[in-house]
Amino acid sequence: MHATSLFGPFRLEPASRTLYRDGEVVKLGSRAFDILVVLVERRGAVVTPRELMSVAWQGLVVGESNVRVQIANLRQALGRDGEGARYIASIPGRGYTFLASAVRVDDAALSTSTRPVWCGGTWSWRWSGTGT
Repeated sequence: MHATSLFGPFRLEPASRTLYRDGEVVKLGSRAFDILVVLVERRGAVVTPRELMSVAWQGLVVGESNVRVQIANLRQALGRDGEGARYIASIPGRGYTFLASAVRVDDAALSTSTRPVWCGGTWSWRWSGTGT
């Protein structure tokens, strides 16, 4: 089972297949969601288009242009005024990498009211109950 990840103002919950921004649901298609999960879980590593295709289009033969479309959709969903590109970088001739730092957390440690706060020029998660 994939753990919940926190990055910037986002909370990615693979178990419920939901992405939240500032506590509000961000609409993503299933393939874009699958690609985002892989990129966040392997943050900092280059993930090839072939690897992304094997996850998002299991058993289907598709071209790399399909991956590019889903990456564009993700960048649009993650960003306002072009800031989505700061989360996902294209590595020419190799693939894609997730740039932002992400924290994996136990789902039990999160409450649905947990929200990010702007602190010291960056987004930070405020914990309820146990934690920091």
